[in-house]
Amino acid sequence: MAEPARAVFFDLDGTLVRDGAADAAAQAIRALADRHPRIDADRLRSANGEVWESCWREQGERWARGELPDDAVARGVWRLTLERVEAPAAVTRGLLEEAVSLHLAAERRTFTLFDETRGVLDELRRRGIRLGLITNGPSESQREKLRRVGIDGLFDLVIASGDVGVLKPDAAIFALAVRELGVPASASLHVGDNFDADVVGAHRAGLTAVWIARDGARPPQAEVPHHTGDSLEVVLGLVA
Repeated sequence: MAEPARAVFFDLDGTLVRDGAADAAAQAIRALADRHPRIDADRLRSANGEVWESCWREQGERWARGELPDDAVARGVWRLTLERVEAPAAVTRGLLEEAVSLHLAAERRTFTLFDETRGVLDELRRRGIRLGLITNGPSESQREKLRRVGIDGLFDLVIASGDVGVLKPDAAIFALAVRELGVPASASLHVGDNFDADVVGAHRAGLTAVWIARDGARPPQAEVPHHTGDSLEVVLGLVA
């Protein structure tokens, strides 16, 4: 770093909390098939996986910019999923609402803190480091995750892409964050699990990038300067 760290910004999903989207979908599929024996769970699972990819390509960025309702992607995925495994007349509004409700409830259960998250955040605050969050997603749903896992009061600044209409890796969202917090980029770290969004984006904006590769993966762009760790505890060494 060009100067001692005064602020650390974090990504949310996959960095501070486990990304439970896949587990949530699996739980919702099992629950829906149990409630409606005519629905084949294997066909539902296969259709859901295929539909999810196409819906995310079509709607993901708009959803993250806050241009769509928080439940828009889930609702679109389940409507198309059910239409693939059920006769059109059987896909009632009630069945769709039931599937979406089961999925969102499962998400609330599966988004949980990584074991070291709370301890690292508390220690950084004890050291006088200012904390920020830069996350891609709708404003309210991302803040609800923070409240749900009990870390919403630990951050000096929270910026969701849905607040500003700009997504990581755009350098503008990082520049806004350091400006709002009043700390120069040269004295700031950004920590995240997505190499393109978090590492490349932070580096372009002048922050020190920290890549959390929990599975031991190798960086896809080794030429981009960054630090790597398999847990958030790597951050404590960088601001010692």
